[in-house]
Amino acid sequence: MESDFERRLIRSMSGCSSVSSSPFSSPISSPSPIKHSDRFIPLRSLSQPSAFYIDQEQIHKGPMSDKKASRESSSNTNTGTNSSTTTGTTIAADRAKDMLTYQALLQNEMFGTHIDCLYDEQHLQNAYSNGNSNHHNTTGTTNQTGNNDTNNNVGTTTTTTTTVVGQGLGSQIHTTAISAINGILTPSPGFLSQSCQQHLPYTNSNSNLLRTRDPNTIFRYCARRNRDDLHYSPYSLSPLSPASIRLLRSPRKQLRKIPKTPFKVLDAPELQDDFYLNLVDWSSTNILAVGLNASVYLWNANTSNVTRLCDLQTESDTVTSVAWSDRGQYVAVGTHKGIVQIWDVATNRKTVSFPRHTARVGALAWNDLCIYSGSRDRFILQNDTRSNKQERKLAGHRQEVCGLKWSPDRQLLASGGNDNRLLVWNQSCSNPIQVYTDHTAAVKAIAWSPHQQGLLASGGGTADRHIRFWNTLTAQNLQSIDTGSQVCNLAWSKHTNELVSTHGYSQHQIVVWKYPSMLQLARLTGHTFRVLYLAVSPDGESIVTGAGDETLRFWNVFTKCRANKESDSVLNLFNKIR
Repeated sequence: MESDFERRLIRSMSGCSSVSSSPFSSPISSPSPIKHSDRFIPLRSLSQPSAFYIDQEQIHKGPMSDKKASRESSSNTNTGTNSSTTTGTTIAADRAKDMLTYQALLQNEMFGTHIDCLYDEQHLQNAYSNGNSNHHNTTGTTNQTGNNDTNNNVGTTTTTTTTVVGQGLGSQIHTTAISAINGILTPSPGFLSQSCQQHLPYTNSNSNLLRTRDPNTIFRYCARRNRDDLHYSPYSLSPLSPASIRLLRSPRKQLRKIPKTPFKVLDAPELQDDFYLNLVDWSSTNILAVGLNASVYLWNANTSNVTRLCDLQTESDTVTSVAWSDRGQYVAVGTHKGIVQIWDVATNRKTVSFPRHTARVGALAWNDLCIYSGSRDRFILQNDTRSNKQERKLAGHRQEVCGLKWSPDRQLLASGGNDNRLLVWNQSCSNPIQVYTDHTAAVKAIAWSPHQQGLLASGGGTADRHIRFWNTLTAQNLQSIDTGSQVCNLAWSKHTNELVSTHGYSQHQIVVWKYPSMLQLARLTGHTFRVLYLAVSPDGESIVTGAGDETLRFWNVFTKCRANKESDSVLNLFNKIR
């Protein structure tokens, strides 16, 4: 064996720039009676296979380049030149992704892991921010439960972290977290052991690609190929597996960036910290209604003008719920004494009042000109604002009704209560047509999907913490996900198949989810109390959240409405001149 080749081999195996720092001994100079050959045999584990790729360019540069790079980065930070730092970070991230792609190919060919997609840093942080917040390389979280809850103190390291997702060796989705430090990839064992316990979605459309392989067959000369795989042909001369071919052909699509900070913060003094109330609503005319103690205030999002709609101080009453009508002309106000008042915004006058509940009204829902109110007296009342009479009385809950939402077609009404039950009603029957009892805590968060008919999402309280999805057409539970904290509100995006959830004990966060994969697109923090109130803007792009910290925060979380493209087909007669 040549001495130069031996030196290069030792350097490539150890990742060091000098022979003396290598932990491996030369097969010639080693005093051990056991002789080593120069053939590379990959190290592997039965449960956690790993393949390392060492950047040869970094090895040739030597350790002095790392010190020089660190000095340059520190000088740039002290002088405030953020442009060069940002550029260097982007280049490092791109280089890390390239090396991760190569490492994924190695794992596919040597261990049969079927890795066919890569997720970037934002995706990783969002996907594991809830379940793996204790990882020593990513975030550190401090939570305090109680009335004096504070927001999470999250500190992230400067290491570029990327995860590779694919099928592992034990019929579970196998994930590997790698930190790219100075061009050398090193795994994170602690993170790997935690991430293997979570079920992450994969991009394989063919279930046969996810067959488990024996870990002892990495040196099998005749590997079995899936004949039904569309990306692999039996006549192909490529030595790569179908998963590696899919990995190379897949586009590296970047996730959209969601701002982590609110674009506007408003003070809301005396905004109550009560889970069972609904004190914030956004109208179709872009006016925000907020119930503060005994008054209801209107904030015009176009002009930023604030007006007071009503004051119940003279009646010794307080506001417990507000809701806009569909056209934004009337505001329904529920009070602590069980009264539902209808106010005309144009004239600032009360048009009608319904004192028919015996306890506070915490939930309101409009259907045309009929107002549905849910109260602590366990009943849901339907009142017609035109005739000032009670239409129906719905009795199905055993405790306080804290959530009411109509389906987009206005045919089904979903109600949630403190009895941990979710009920579905129609307009022709006084009894619920569907009863769901899977939640183990109060159900306040309710949202109907505007994209799929009959799809209903609900969230449970502190003892439940789950977001559950129901198919009301077949009365089936589609899926559920543990959020790790109290679910206070849910809202769907009007333009994309995404939804946002707000949470209470003990993380006080706002999470944007991608349905049906339920991947976290963003995790927003800022409130120091439970995020009890949520409303979506009429354009569907922004949301407003309210909490017991007496602030209203506005966030840009959803995408803009995309215009429908005209078809260029000759069969489309609407874009032709006739």
